[in-house]
Amino acid sequence: MKIIRLVVALFLLSTIASQAQYVSRVTSGVDLGTGYDDKAWAPSVMYHQNLSINGFSWFNLSWGVRTSAFYTGAKTLLPPNSIAGGDSLKFGKLTSNSLSVLAGITLRFGKFDIGANTDLFGIAIGLKRKGYYVKNSFPQGEDSEYYNTHVTSSPNFFNVVPLAADKNSGQSEIFLRYWFTQRIGVKVGYVHGRQTYKTDVKLANQDRFSTTYDMPYVAISFPLYN
Repeated sequence: MKIIRLVVALFLLSTIASQAQYVSRVTSGVDLGTGYDDKAWAPSVMYHQNLSINGFSWFNLSWGVRTSAFYTGAKTLLPPNSIAGGDSLKFGKLTSNSLSVLAGITLRFGKFDIGANTDLFGIAIGLKRKGYYVKNSFPQGEDSEYYNTHVTSSPNFFNVVPLAADKNSGQSEIFLRYWFTQRIGVKVGYVHGRQTYKTDVKLANQDRFSTTYDMPYVAISFPLYN
């Protein structure tokens, strides 16, 4: 039995050692910028790490943390997949701040980085706001009392994979980064985001309303510990 354990241990160590030679390096950096479109802002600060592989130094797996915000004026939020028969919440203003963990891919060609990333999970906070509840069909049931009234809501707190789940808030982006020097670069891209608010009461058996936004993005990039 001891011999078997020793063989297994040696096998695992040799496997780890053989795999370690493929890992080239881990680099990291910070992007400080904002998206903007038609009086809507989406500022963000993103810390990211990139893992490159020997033999494929141009290919990097990325992960990191993003703190972002979404500020806009009048906006209409809809229920998931519009399952509530035309229900909507109309707001005069939206403000939300979030912190999320992200993953992505970055391709490096000389001074250029091309990549994409998306939020995996995170939290969002913001002021409680009252949205005007509108319903296309004739209201009935327990929630009929909220028809044509202002309903209190706030940003959905815990969010998971917002790119695929329309009940959640978060961001995804594609980008191009150019390094002027080894210490500073500029990043331009396109941000796709989703903002979800949760009502204090259920309306038509659901309590989440959301909107999406797409906007160009620009940032200043700084490498760290490279």
